[in-house]
Amino acid sequence: MKIPVVLDLSDDDNRRQTYRAPVDDGVTMTIDNEPVVLLDISETGVAFVTDKTLSGRIENAVISFTLGKNYRLKPDLNVSFCGSGRCGAEFVGLSDKACLVLSELIIKIQKARIRQAAEENELRPDEE
Repeated sequence: MKIPVVLDLSDDDNRRQTYRAPVDDGVTMTIDNEPVVLLDISETGVAFVTDKTLSGRIENAVISFTLGKNYRLKPDLNVSFCGSGRCGAEFVGLSDKACLVLSELIIKIQKARIRQAAEENELRPDEE
């Protein structure tokens, strides 16, 4: 039996054209050595919360996560929007290797979400 996956996308969620994977504390990001709250990540950018108003290009970002081994990506970011503490930025000039690693991270997050949804569906009583 296939389990349906439902995604609710608002206009804000639709700004990026690639799948946005919500992140947990296993994926972290800093800007100028100060942590920000990472909301989601895609192959083309990130959304995050910070108390600073950012604009333009950011060159001192670091994204850390583990996929069998520890990774520290240092992408340049181009801020798309930043208001009320929430910011979005696109990756600029990522290497092919960095793009591949990001794809692996996003697939790992997607698989975990699918497993979680399947487990939640198994725990629900039959609705008939």
